[in-house]
Amino acid sequence: MHWANLLIGLGLASGMMIAAQGAINGRLSAAIGGPVQAATVSFCVGLTCLVIVNTLMGNRFAFSNAVSSLPWWAWIGGALGAVMVTSSALAVPRIGVAAWVSAVIAGQLLAAVLYDQFGAFGQTVRPATPLRLLGVGFLIAGVYLVRRF
Repeated sequence: MHWANLLIGLGLASGMMIAAQGAINGRLSAAIGGPVQAATVSFCVGLTCLVIVNTLMGNRFAFSNAVSSLPWWAWIGGALGAVMVTSSALAVPRIGVAAWVSAVIAGQLLAAVLYDQFGAFGQTVRPATPLRLLGVGFLIAGVYLVRRF
């Protein structure tokens, strides 16, 4: 099997986990006092899992080189994730998993097309063709349909 197919499968599985994460964190939020608390627990559990995996793999971190060589925005992924997890814990109980996930996917694709178009974050430039933009438009229309009906 080609690596690209495995990675697409990993993407599909990850998308399924994101849908579950919103519902799980929404339930956790209701039980422990709110979305920020739920996100805190979620990140603590995730950090624990990552520390265990890194330890078992014998991984080391090269922070001394990274701190001086990386741009400021390379360090904010965790903060963006915190906003995402907190938002899902807040939104999913109110609008449902399907509406939330459809909005997230549409937002991801819109941003991805723009990031590709401008080569944001050091990525290779890939033009925002009319058909790519049409695909984004269909996803945005899908968000409306999923939420409305």
